[in-house]
Amino acid sequence: MAKTIKSFKLSDLSCSIPDSGQYEEKSVGSSGKEYIGLPPYAYQGLKASLVAKGYKPEQYDYIVCTDAGKVLYGGRRVWLMQKDMGLDQSTMVECEIWTEKEFVLDLRAKMGLTADMVAKKDKEGNWVEPVQKTVNSLKSADVKGYPNLVARHKKKANIDGYDYAFKGSDGKVIDAGKS
Repeated sequence: MAKTIKSFKLSDLSCSIPDSGQYEEKSVGSSGKEYIGLPPYAYQGLKASLVAKGYKPEQYDYIVCTDAGKVLYGGRRVWLMQKDMGLDQSTMVECEIWTEKEFVLDLRAKMGLTADMVAKKDKEGNWVEPVQKTVNSLKSADVKGYPNLVARHKKKANIDGYDYAFKGSDGKVIDAGKS
């Protein structure tokens, strides 16, 4: 993918971070469903870097956005520059241009996801479950007791100095080693 760089006025960039700078920890959206947001983000380090060095995409990363200025990556930098640092909103900011599809594919590659691990919509618009589960998508019932780990270590002797006791998500201690 060849880099395409485009300059935007700071005011023309749109990011999804709320005006407060933090996502709500618990809220009910327009759909009436409960949404648990991201944990609060500590902006101090990022703000200190931007104040001291300025926006240096060549040294760090470019803000990534669509051709229309929708921020895909770097939203916290944009939020700081727009809402917190009092910068002139006509300041020009260089951004790398990606399509939303390129961004999603890049995220999937960074997370090691294959197409079989991602839910898709069928022809009727219904969501179809992934063919293959990722470790993160396994339910706690699927891994309760660490069955594969226990089975492996029942066949193998303990290794001196290695702790075979694991604490499960329910708080119980599990001896995965040979007893």
